[in-house]
Amino acid sequence: MEVLRDSIILTWLVSLVNILILNNGLGRLLGIRPRSLIGLLGIVFSPLLHRDIGHLIANTVPFLVLGWLVLLQSRFENGGDFYVITAIIVLIGGFGTWLLGRDAIHIGASGLIFGYIGFLLAQGYVGPTALTLGLALIVFMLYGSQLWGMIPSASEERISWEGHLFGFVGGIVAGVYPEFLTMLGTAINNLIQP
Repeated sequence: MEVLRDSIILTWLVSLVNILILNNGLGRLLGIRPRSLIGLLGIVFSPLLHRDIGHLIANTVPFLVLGWLVLLQSRFENGGDFYVITAIIVLIGGFGTWLLGRDAIHIGASGLIFGYIGFLLAQGYVGPTALTLGLALIVFMLYGSQLWGMIPSASEERISWEGHLFGFVGGIVAGVYPEFLTMLGTAINNLIQP
């Protein structure tokens, strides 16, 4: 659970500095800018950046809920596979947005959130146990309607449907290769053992 707490604290600190002190300067510099060299930085940094307090709050609650559900499936006490799942989602989601996204600056943790949705649904399908099926059902009931956020909408220009879509794809990729997650999770867990 500490990993979730620390992730939320880091995201809030970076976002508050960006919003209140730098007038979104970090978002403009470190957001995903599709097909530009500087935009590659956004693949890693964009989940930490939000355009305003409302955007930050809107992403905090589902990140906490879905991140906790992902941690429930963790095979390691220190959450080594949680880091791997998150990295796969961030890299695939960010790169997909960078490669195919519309010409805009894409920021926010919603791609990661959609990735957690994709991961939890994929785990329920690929490795059906009482836990994975139960979590997939809970996720679908709580967040199933959010899947429409992966479809382009003229009325929602400021929403990165590309980030949502590619984050979801990253979550599915992470969810369908549990042996890979176990291997990388073991390596990371061994690195962070006290």
